[in-house]
Amino acid sequence: MLTIGEGDGRFVAELVRRFPQIEVDCLEGSAAMIARARARLPPAAKVNFYHVDALNWEYPVEIYDAVVTCFFLDCFNDRTLRKWMAKAVSCTKPSGKWLVAEFREGAGGMERLNSRFWLRVMYRFFGWTTGLEAKQLPDWEDLLGELGYSCFERAETVNSMLHWSVWQRGKLLAK
Repeated sequence: MLTIGEGDGRFVAELVRRFPQIEVDCLEGSAAMIARARARLPPAAKVNFYHVDALNWEYPVEIYDAVVTCFFLDCFNDRTLRKWMAKAVSCTKPSGKWLVAEFREGAGGMERLNSRFWLRVMYRFFGWTTGLEAKQLPDWEDLLGELGYSCFERAETVNSMLHWSVWQRGKLLAK
């Protein structure tokens, strides 16, 4: 499995606790986050960290069963994401999966108004403090679809602002 933009390691630590035999490569641009992530791991974890810029990494071809991006795709505008995702998808096997956890706009009514407000606040804050290029949520779902992935599972929080989904490359088999 490949995680991109792992951050402080909460995801990969839970992953290896639940699946002790899994092998994981993690791409992370911050040495401090890699140190935090390593500190969370059990001693026998099979995890490799790469201190790299994920947008410019040389992705290997068809070696991963799955890619995971947790709150990574929403950091980029559509143009950057389109260019990067076209390279990144090559690293999954032909039936590879892509697991995504991201923010999203609420479905309607007060949920939508509330999420729009908080997304605007977050994008302004992170744009100001980190230089984040994105100013709004990118259309990563359409991009994954264009790149040959289909969503087969999804869920969201009660307020609809947090969303996760599982996508598979190639045609999905009937259940």
